[in-house]
Amino acid sequence: MEVWCVENANFTNTDLNFYDCGEEVCAKGYFFGPVARNHYIIHFILSGKGTFICGKKLYKLEAGDAFLICPDHIAYYEADMKEPWHYLWVGFNGVKVPKIIHRAGLSYDNPIFYYDTDNFFKDMIQKMASFTKLSLETDLSRLAYLYPFLAKLIEIGPKPNTVNLYESNIERYVINAVDYIEVNFYSNISVNSLAEHIGISRKYLCTIFKTALGQTPIEYIIKTRMENVCHFLTNHDLSIAEVSTSVGYSDQFVFSKQFKKTIGQCPSYYRNNHK
Repeated sequence: MEVWCVENANFTNTDLNFYDCGEEVCAKGYFFGPVARNHYIIHFILSGKGTFICGKKLYKLEAGDAFLICPDHIAYYEADMKEPWHYLWVGFNGVKVPKIIHRAGLSYDNPIFYYDTDNFFKDMIQKMASFTKLSLETDLSRLAYLYPFLAKLIEIGPKPNTVNLYESNIERYVINAVDYIEVNFYSNISVNSLAEHIGISRKYLCTIFKTALGQTPIEYIIKTRMENVCHFLTNHDLSIAEVSTSVGYSDQFVFSKQFKKTIGQCPSYYRNNHK
């Protein structure tokens, strides 16, 4: 079985994030799952056959077919025993993705589409995969191909007659929440106070945040704080205690424990190696 895969460098763009992409020439009967992911994935079948199971539905697929895996839903797929499939995939998430997927006519209940007009999707994925270095620059370069990739999905999808207000509200709520976190990460933000600021329930906020970004609100708050910590630690005029309070941690022990859990290093070691 031949396989390659590239991933992002943990760069986060609220609207749209590249997660990973790859290509696999499967062995007979090769399967994956059942498993749930925290992001969207689209597989394009280049040749061969296989089976995709989503919920209680089973789809027999072949060259030209593509299938969507939605976040937080169990999926299973298996290569045919006689003609195993060869496919490309790309994974992504972000605030705007639910609306894009909806506009493309795709959903958990309608995850299959067919495209054999040209090699557009194949070319876009292979161009994303050509950037192998883990860096901010390569993640931005991949996004330059991911945007037209998704635009093409909308172009070939059914044309909606009305705007989906539900999807518009999800985008607005999540963007407002993210903006609030980015500005107030240093304060004592809780999920309850964040939901109250946005004007929705805590449960609904957690649901739409997970759908749009693949993270819970508290995970996003911690991520934002740790990104700022990494920046502050390069400023040697600030003590580690001052960095801790600058990102909302009054207890330096709790701060150091969270930083090591998230970044994999203690703050002092990170500072000494990022001068």
